[in-house]
Amino acid sequence: MSYETYPAGSSYPGAVEPTVQESRPAWPAPRTAPDGAPNVVTIVLDDLGYAQIGCFGGLGGRIETPHLDRLAAEGLRFRNFHVTPLCSPTRAALLTGRNAHAVGVGSIMEYATGFPGYNTMIPDETAMTPAILREHGYSTMALGKWHLTPDAENGPWGPFDRWPLAKGFDRFYGFLPGETSQWAPELWRDHHRVEVPAGPEDGYHLSADLVDTACSWIDEQNAVTPDKPYYLYLAFGAMHAPHHAPREWIEKYRGCFDVGWDVIRRETLERQIELGVVPPDTRLADHNDGIRSWDSFSAQEQRVLCRQMETFAGFLAHTDHQIGRLVEMLRERGDLDDTVLAVVADNGASAEGGPHGLFHELSYFNRSPEDIEEMDRRLDEWGGPTSHPHYAAGWAEAGNTPNRWYKTTCHEGGTRVPLIVHWPAGITQPGAVREQYGHAIDLLPTLLDLADIQAPRTVAGVEQRPFDGASLRTAITEASGEPSRSVQHFECFGHRAVWRDGWKAVALHVSSTHAFRVGMDPALAHDGDYDRDVWELYRVDEDFSETRDLAAEEPELLRELVELWWSEAERNQVLPLDDRGSVRFNEPRPQATLPREVYSYSSRVMLGRSSSPDLRNRTFSVTAEIDWEPGQEGAVVSYGNFAGGFSLFVLEDRLHVAFAYLGRREFAAGDEVPLSPGRHVVGFSFERAADHVGVVRVFLDGEERVRLDQVRTNPILWSAGQGLQVGGDSISSVSRAYRSPFDFRGDVRSVRIGLDEQATVPGDDGRILAVQQ
Repeated sequence: MSYETYPAGSSYPGAVEPTVQESRPAWPAPRTAPDGAPNVVTIVLDDLGYAQIGCFGGLGGRIETPHLDRLAAEGLRFRNFHVTPLCSPTRAALLTGRNAHAVGVGSIMEYATGFPGYNTMIPDETAMTPAILREHGYSTMALGKWHLTPDAENGPWGPFDRWPLAKGFDRFYGFLPGETSQWAPELWRDHHRVEVPAGPEDGYHLSADLVDTACSWIDEQNAVTPDKPYYLYLAFGAMHAPHHAPREWIEKYRGCFDVGWDVIRRETLERQIELGVVPPDTRLADHNDGIRSWDSFSAQEQRVLCRQMETFAGFLAHTDHQIGRLVEMLRERGDLDDTVLAVVADNGASAEGGPHGLFHELSYFNRSPEDIEEMDRRLDEWGGPTSHPHYAAGWAEAGNTPNRWYKTTCHEGGTRVPLIVHWPAGITQPGAVREQYGHAIDLLPTLLDLADIQAPRTVAGVEQRPFDGASLRTAITEASGEPSRSVQHFECFGHRAVWRDGWKAVALHVSSTHAFRVGMDPALAHDGDYDRDVWELYRVDEDFSETRDLAAEEPELLRELVELWWSEAERNQVLPLDDRGSVRFNEPRPQATLPREVYSYSSRVMLGRSSSPDLRNRTFSVTAEIDWEPGQEGAVVSYGNFAGGFSLFVLEDRLHVAFAYLGRREFAAGDEVPLSPGRHVVGFSFERAADHVGVVRVFLDGEERVRLDQVRTNPILWSAGQGLQVGGDSISSVSRAYRSPFDFRGDVRSVRIGLDEQATVPGDDGRILAVQQ
């Protein structure tokens, strides 16, 4: 079939006469990719340390990642690739090709503040990879973690102009905030919340679900438009907490880490030198402040710490297996040879587990250390659906070998990550290790270059800013490729660094949050005082692991680099410096839901944390009118999950109330409240008695039936994502008395939540602060 076409936007070349017989049709030409344009697959792993996958050391060869290792053997490894030290900023840099602060993403979305570098509102003049590729004939899909939509907009009401589809993706399947359970994730498909396809008892795991969806989408593309290239952005929730893995994958690693992190660090460096992913003269730095030697721990402590690392290793091996399924599907379909596949981490390994690790990571955000005895008692649950775990900082230090410090810091442990590039059609030296300096902002210009697509002047009619990044094409296709730039700045929570031509100036900023995270003496913290920070100087092209501080030997050079940092910071919207931690969850900012004293709901709804009433550390009441018949069970109203929140529910024909506290304890009552058939007004009140402690009274038809004293609630964060739900508890259950999904089978006619007082939370230094609304 033939027909005339013309470039969209140009003059119509056909003829329009009074009748169709006299006229000549013409069609705007469909968008097509350049001849030979490759498919593009970008895989992002979360909180992955430099040394954790096999082909970068595998913790001394202990962690098996055969599929990633094969990609490296057939492709390239970059040993000098850098990112920002935090998840949202790296994703913004990777997808826009611009520095993170310059596009408003200087921190995570939940920590937005009202300054250009931190408002989390990525401007349209910095279009993302999928928007550009789609204008050149690509199909596009995003899978997994997004974490680039402002926190207040993460709901079914929108606005949707900062969701994946508005940023250029044809389809999206995954989760919006920074983390979710691998067993019971909060899932969205495009703009719609969807139920988890199965439960953990049926073998469900999010990583496998994401790869299943990726394979199905590629099959659909090839079935309908086999000549059309595609861009797949697959951002696993792994390896971010919670460290969730099937038990059989965890058991593979039982006993593998019993020698402890001191020995493993040394063995890892030896293996890295053998693999060529560090220079032969690389030295192992001393322990980071706050890290104890392995032999100083008791046998019980070592048992708990080993189980944490066994779980993480099983999680990583399981993730590698899922990547292998995707790669094998591409290989079997004949797509792999001409697919540019990049695997990268968003930052270094995370120390948010603190000195001893955490059974529930929310303890970190609530600044509440966990008891080693309690962790030991629940060791068999580690990695399963009732846990939300994170390993200890000592394992993060080992995972970053030989680099210093961790995620959020600007030393190499926070910013140097593995990069694997696989492209058989374009790589002439498979298995090689590249030394060229690169950064996340280089990935978009590189992908466009490999697809023979010019950097666009406009996207969707909006004039574009120039990229901050540069193409790494010569580093991929030629061993002698030059570095992509001569200068790169870094900043995160007041930590700062600048790299120039092999030299690096870096300052660690010890805030209360940093000291708490890594186990440092809190007396060392100097919140908001950046003049006390000590700038260090390294020749990193000769000192890979930052072990020889040359600040005293090169004071003029250090002064010059510090001045360069301030210049780059001003140019890229890095200022003002802000070292605050979890308290920024409560920063005054525009919200989808305006604060009020009474919230009323007349239908079943499921809300995220940011769009739910703020119930922390204040007196409040929950009242619901229901129609009920015997046998109709379910949650009438719930908030959060087993890590923090409440549930008002009916079970075995009785009304119950449960409060969850940091995944450690449940305060529950209800056996004394039987229901009779018909219409009832049910509810409870929480009367604040002290900070984060209250009295709960359960009511049935206006009569108090049960009282609970000394009910504790989470001080800062009740839930990472789950908020209020009317008519059910669908994702991850608040109470151990039931399992989600636990939708109410009766009729919820209305729900009213009344608030008294002002919500208050502790600041980073422990002082109680009012929440500004």
